Amino acid sequence: MVGSLVFSLLLSWVQVSSDTYIVKSSAGVDKAKQVLQQLEAFHQLLGTVAFPHAELPELPIEVLLVGDDATLKQLEPEYNGKKVQVAGFYQRGEDRDFIVLSGHAGGLTSVVYHELTHYFLSRGLASRPTWLNEGLAEYFATAEIRDGEVTLGEIPQDRLQRLRTLPLIPLKDLFAVDTSSPYYNESSKAGIFYAEAWAFVHYLMHGEHAAQFKQYLDAMAKGDANLLRFLNTSERDLEFGFQNYVRVSMQLSSRQVIKLSHDGWSMDVQAIGNTDAEMSMAEIFLANGRLPEARRHLESLANLAPDSGRVSYYRGVLARLSGEAGARELFVDALLDPFLGPRAAVQLVELGDWHIPAVKDILEEAAAMNTRNPRVYLALATIDTDEIRELQETVKAKQRAAAAEAPAPPRAAVPEPATVNWRKYVEGSADHVRYQVLSASERHPELRAVVPPYYPAELADQKLSGEVVVDVQITEDGKAGGVWLVSATPELFGTLATAAIREWEFEPVAEKVRVIVQFK
Repeated sequence: MVGSLVFSLLLSWVQVSSDTYIVKSSAGVDKAKQVLQQLEAFHQLLGTVAFPHAELPELPIEVLLVGDDATLKQLEPEYNGKKVQVAGFYQRGEDRDFIVLSGHAGGLTSVVYHELTHYFLSRGLASRPTWLNEGLAEYFATAEIRDGEVTLGEIPQDRLQRLRTLPLIPLKDLFAVDTSSPYYNESSKAGIFYAEAWAFVHYLMHGEHAAQFKQYLDAMAKGDANLLRFLNTSERDLEFGFQNYVRVSMQLSSRQVIKLSHDGWSMDVQAIGNTDAEMSMAEIFLANGRLPEARRHLESLANLAPDSGRVSYYRGVLARLSGEAGARELFVDALLDPFLGPRAAVQLVELGDWHIPAVKDILEEAAAMNTRNPRVYLALATIDTDEIRELQETVKAKQRAAAAEAPAPPRAAVPEPATVNWRKYVEGSADHVRYQVLSASERHPELRAVVPPYYPAELADQKLSGEVVVDVQITEDGKAGGVWLVSATPELFGTLATAAIREWEFEPVAEKVRVIVQFK
């Protein structure tokens, strides 16, 4: 039915955007500006003040600020097949994330703040135990943003009452909770877990351990860390201090007020067509698995914007999810899209169509620009592996043909190749990697500039490590003139390492060296 799509014809949409967020609003430009200012303030709080190691999204987060109830009702999330009425919600997508807000609400909701905190934590902390992940999300969800200030440490009275009337989870058990634990999954236990995780983070942020907790978070940005060691206390004393804080001191704790600056970002305002809003809705439906709704929007968009690369790409995604034919042609059409072209190339590689000339060029260009999409590097590794396999098969076929045409010559003794004696002369470390430079001669060209290989956050989440060995021919001007991959375990790291080493600079001495990179 197309009737449910004509609602956009009755609305006037405006787009207010920064580098990090795009707000598409049918509730007026003033409310859109207000929401963008709140988002940028929260971004500054978490991305600059709290977790400075967090990375910006490659594709801006899109916010749909909906001015009419009928449209909002279509977009409302579902639980057990029923619509859930909310003032706003956060939707993770395959390529970008979305926020949906009612235009009648005053601004962002605690749900949005909670999910945005998870977004920054996933990019700012290398290790995130469940109590810390959920506790920080609950803590920052209570942030109050107005007039260039953020106030932290608000205490919801219903949550405090729950903590004072129900038995607290022992800290040993709180620390042991993971995503498979009853405290995380069973509704009868999740309430006290979330409340206590929030309260414990509140205690660490506002109590006597605040300075040490900040150091602990800085350490967690690089790897795992021991909380008790950073706080310089025992579990027993920490538990006693926390319980006393909940019963007595919490309501007396001071709020933290942080002044924010508008510097560093700019706001762009423009009117947009109805198709732009329709496209965001189609992506939201795709992201939460509501394929029939996504199909209706995408079919309408295919008629309204037949040349849109974004429409072609997500029609291809829908075809793949539905197991339908035609996905390949749609992804080919999307290769020219400036944002989604590399993702379309990845999809084609996953479909086995990496021979299309533009595919490898687009992926290599994205890798050269240090894309943070790990699927790009995996696709390049797949292409390299397949090219080597095809070359090996071609060589074997020629050898078999030659052997069939001519008698084998008498075998002569073939000298064994001399073993190259590589000796390490430089070692160092950078973000997530250690490296060594080796030479087989007495000449040891000085290493003058190192570009660390990119280590995708998704791989850090998996705690994936590996080693890459690369031979480098240094030119007379000190550049990496030739780079040969000797080995890579796993193969994905080979592309990451060689892309970075091509940018290294050495002493201007024509010499061949070996580089060993260990990903941590």
